[in-house]
Amino acid sequence: MPFATANVQRTTLGNLKVIYGDWSGAVGDDNGTIGVEGGRVYLAKFSNQDSQSPADNDPVTTVSVSGAVATITVNNRDAVTNGRFIIVHS
Repeated sequence: MPFATANVQRTTLGNLKVIYGDWSGAVGDDNGTIGVEGGRVYLAKFSNQDSQSPADNDPVTTVSVSGAVATITVNNRDAVTNGRFIIVHS
């Protein structure tokens, strides 16, 4: 199962924009990416909520900005079925 998102929701938190939803991935996947409008990302949290996963097993994320688009890269290396994510940006 390649990196995928589902149930993606968008809302606002004051003047900030929020995107959140579910994600999944498999061992050996390429890095996953999500693009958001705006040039600033304040929080990009991807958590692995599988019951057998230790809390410190969340994937590393990096952010790159090109113009008015920020790309969040998720460096997942584990099998994840019940992942959740939240991105706060402007």
